[in-house]
Amino acid sequence: MKFFNPTSELKELRLLQHIEIKHDCTQKELSEVVGAAVSMINLYINALEERGLIVRKYHSPKTVHYFITPEGLKRKNYLLITYTKELLDLYKLAKSNVKSYIFEVKDKDYQRILLYGAGEVAETILSVLRDTEENGLQVVAVIDDDKRKIGKSMMGHPIISSQHIDDYDYDVIVVTSYAYEDDILKNLVKIGNDMTKVEKFFVR
Repeated sequence: MKFFNPTSELKELRLLQHIEIKHDCTQKELSEVVGAAVSMINLYINALEERGLIVRKYHSPKTVHYFITPEGLKRKNYLLITYTKELLDLYKLAKSNVKSYIFEVKDKDYQRILLYGAGEVAETILSVLRDTEENGLQVVAVIDDDKRKIGKSMMGHPIISSQHIDDYDYDVIVVTSYAYEDDILKNLVKIGNDMTKVEKFFVR
């Protein structure tokens, strides 16, 4: 995950999960799984073995297989549940923030929306709108400048080029990209879009 730096607990979870699935994994594989140097893997493995979470079985001086123990399974499941809960808590926080923004948009009497930026923010907004009853808002399409995305759909909404904005009846364009916000605004000015009908998700 690009947002999180792996903690020791997350590395432990990833090691236990991988060992459970693949007994004959190499230390190079494990280093890629946890994002650590190969030289560190033996230290991690030793620590897991000392705690009774895994065992090693040598088939030759150079061939070793790893097996997760019943205690290791318990620990893996505990870490997985804890990690999942923390992710859900973060998602709820993000969802709450998006919901607050949606109510702000609704209070401005906007109903038909174009989202500009077919990324994670747009997807979260669509998810919140789907789960929020009687919100009074309708996303008519999602705009993006990436030719690989144009013509596809996001949660049932067409992804269109900025050249086709005028094909849609809309009240406001909501810019949902943080990284490309300036480029999007410049493009909207360039194509002669009415900038009074543009809102920015990241500036409130």
